[in-house]
Amino acid sequence: MKKRKYFGRYNSDIGKSVSSKIVRTDSIGIVGYASWIEVHEVHRPYMVGEAGAEVCIANDGYSELAFLPDDENWQMTAIYDERGDIVEWYFDITCKNSVDEEGNPYCDDLYLDAVLMPDGRVLILDEKELVDAFNNGGVNQEDFDLAHRALKKLIDEKVISVEYMVGFCERLKGLF
Repeated sequence: MKKRKYFGRYNSDIGKSVSSKIVRTDSIGIVGYASWIEVHEVHRPYMVGEAGAEVCIANDGYSELAFLPDDENWQMTAIYDERGDIVEWYFDITCKNSVDEEGNPYCDDLYLDAVLMPDGRVLILDEKELVDAFNNGGVNQEDFDLAHRALKKLIDEKVISVEYMVGFCERLKGLF
């Protein structure tokens, strides 16, 4: 089963005190929703990765800039540390980006993710989750293929690149 994620929300298991703002944009050549979240306080720092190569992606003073584009199959979250330096860009591959009947933007996540590190490394995550969902009937062949095509498109079009993301995020930050 696909995971519905509401845009511009922060995991309350991690964040103790946060503030957020969501805006609709089509004025800077970027069409979709953007959000800015300031993490004032966390319950504890949140680390990801393997032992010895862990990365802190949530801590006091961190912030997140996210973008949910119209007519695309991805959602991006840029994570910044307390100094404003980029920690990572995280891409959820989605089958649907939309707005519910109450006006809340969301995406239906297709499990497959990509992470762009500041040094240019690209990590592909959760491919096994996608395969398991396919094998268990939670994702059909069309969505399985869509996930791989969407990720390939992001890589081929150089969206998942440090040079592109730095400029893209600076433009998005200007909305806040």
